[in-house]
Amino acid sequence: MNDDRIFLHDMKNMLGIIIGFSNLLLEGMPEEDPHRGDVDEIRLAAEGAIALLARWSQANLDRVKGDTR
Repeated sequence: MNDDRIFLHDMKNMLGIIIGFSNLLLEGMPEEDPHRGDVDEIRLAAEGAIALLARWSQANLDRVKGDTR
């Protein structure tokens, strides 16, 4: 279980960096920049990955506890 926590922590950190840099790029981009949508998609994908990690973490915790919801 400890390895899972390390994995989860490291992944959240990496995804947080992606989100942070995406936000910085978006702040400096004009609204009409043709790449703005691409950067926003990167940010949304990273946020979605964090949500998936939360679901994975809960499912893994339930499995360890013997809960098979």
